[in-house]
Amino acid sequence: MGSHNSVTELNELFVEAMNAGDLDAALSCWDEHTVFQTGPGTAPARGMDRLRTAISEFLALKPHLTIEELHRVEADDIVLVALRWELSGTGPDGEPVEMSAIDSNVFRRRPDGTWRILIDNPFHSVHIGLEK
Repeated sequence: MGSHNSVTELNELFVEAMNAGDLDAALSCWDEHTVFQTGPGTAPARGMDRLRTAISEFLALKPHLTIEELHRVEADDIVLVALRWELSGTGPDGEPVEMSAIDSNVFRRRPDGTWRILIDNPFHSVHIGLEK
């Protein structure tokens, strides 16, 4: 597994964790201050319990996740990253699920030098299709 030493490594760790179905590794990319915008117009998840539930719902799809970074803007200990992500999985009804969107994430470097995702907004620009 990767590490939390840079924004790039953190993104790689998150993708590896999601594809491996590793809830704890995925959660390690976040912390108790993280805000996860779970969908357009929904209340964001805050706090480790709600963040754990939100990630669990994605992992239930047995996802295969890929990301492509589009750009980043760095301001000392804060970094804004836009990336395109695609996820394929299987819904609760056994039907294939295909999701993709543009994600805007804010990363923050902590006093110990490690990075965490502070704001995770995966549905900044949404293209969700359900295959039938």
